[in-house]
Amino acid sequence: MLLENQNYLEVETYLEQHDIILVPVGSVEQHSPYGLMGTDFLVVEGIAGMVGKAMNILVAPTICYGISSHHMAFKGTITLQTDTFVAVVADVVRSLVAHGFKRIVFINGHGGNVSGINVALARVKMEQLPGIFQLISWYELDEVRKAVAELFGEREGSHATPSEVAVTRYLRPEEFSGKAVSEKDVEHPNFYWPLSSREFRRVFPDGRIQSAPWMATADKGKKIATIAATALQEKLEEILTVKIG
Repeated sequence: MLLENQNYLEVETYLEQHDIILVPVGSVEQHSPYGLMGTDFLVVEGIAGMVGKAMNILVAPTICYGISSHHMAFKGTITLQTDTFVAVVADVVRSLVAHGFKRIVFINGHGGNVSGINVALARVKMEQLPGIFQLISWYELDEVRKAVAELFGEREGSHATPSEVAVTRYLRPEEFSGKAVSEKDVEHPNFYWPLSSREFRRVFPDGRIQSAPWMATADKGKKIATIAATALQEKLEEILTVKIG
């Protein structure tokens, strides 16, 4: 149920029975020597695709680029300015509402995007656009938090985490040949936030934030993705019951 694979007549037919669409949002940024640059968008794209197929609802093309300025000291990172990101999210909502979508759910995979998405959704609401515009970050789902705690404990950390690396190992196993696998110390330096890109590289020289991504396996990734998809489906079923004024 990918929007990119539909023609406009099929979208018109879909809208006769449905008014919901998922929009995955991620980032392109370093995830240490253990993880892929596309980790954040690959994970949400995969989970949203699982849910879309299970619930027979459309999934929009992924917004791959996010707010990642604090990772810019690592080669390959691509960031949007906050104003650009907010404008993109708001324009996506405006476009979808114009076609008749009334429940637009952003499935987010990057913490740095949260404030920008919320600003964008508040902005379009101030324009009196009708509908439910919702943000759900997959990693904040209670069921996911519980599973991750059981699998990785305190070694999950908060960036280049074993949970997100595990999901990408499940989704793209062929891309991990040559990636780092050896164990290192999990350090817990004192730091302030936000950090500039230079400050981030100084405090976290290999890109990890208190994490042990070498613990990631494809099997663990499949478990996490399945739990996330099930929990997300329950959230969406609740959203579908809400009457839109």
